Amino acid sequence: MTKLLSSGDSNAKTKKNLRETVILYLSPSTQNDKGINLCPKASAGCLASCLYTAGMGAFSNVQSARRNKSNYYVNDRFTFIMQLRLEVIKKARKTDGELAVRLNGTSDIKLVEQIASTDVPSNVVFYDYTKILQKAGSRILPSGHRYVVTFSRSETNHEEAMEHLADGGIVAMVFDEIPTHFNGYAVYDGDSRDDLMLDIKGGILGLKAKGQAKKDKTGFVVRADQEEKDMFNAINKGLGL
Repeated sequence: MTKLLSSGDSNAKTKKNLRETVILYLSPSTQNDKGINLCPKASAGCLASCLYTAGMGAFSNVQSARRNKSNYYVNDRFTFIMQLRLEVIKKARKTDGELAVRLNGTSDIKLVEQIASTDVPSNVVFYDYTKILQKAGSRILPSGHRYVVTFSRSETNHEEAMEHLADGGIVAMVFDEIPTHFNGYAVYDGDSRDDLMLDIKGGILGLKAKGQAKKDKTGFVVRADQEEKDMFNAINKGLGL
């Protein structure tokens, strides 16, 4: 198997990062030889709008390469993890300053926890998106590395997303038009750069609906009038209606 990690320059958003960045792209959901779900909490809206087929992912050769990596992972996990760790170490040793490492570019599994070890240079900082609430948040791993995980809001976990915000967490939301505030929380332009979550303490990372997401009818994309509806529902809930 050739290289697992892609340079941040290969992605329109990660190339804007303030830090040198590497990212791993697998094929999402059950698109692998064993049908193992690599995005266990993905909703129907998320799957329909998945960025897996956006940008370079629209090309069949890119999709094939990502599926090959997924098959490598599900068929020989130990060797996959060893190669992934080695690639991170080699890149980090050549990097001045922090190296931002995102291992779930199009998946949502425990990859960071499997590769983070004391032999990984200390200039590595890990970051990801997840729909698994217990995984979301900012922490220092036993290896000493910082790991920041943003919770991704979908049409099926809106209440969890709002709870995470109330607890001071970071939540990514896809909007038809990115507002400055939503339900009283500041909205940061998440499209400005991919490593932004490493530099904010809490709030919403607003992402503009792209590709198939523009046609979303599931509620995955937050519409301009959604805040009004949320406030109305909150008032009614408070009144016991």
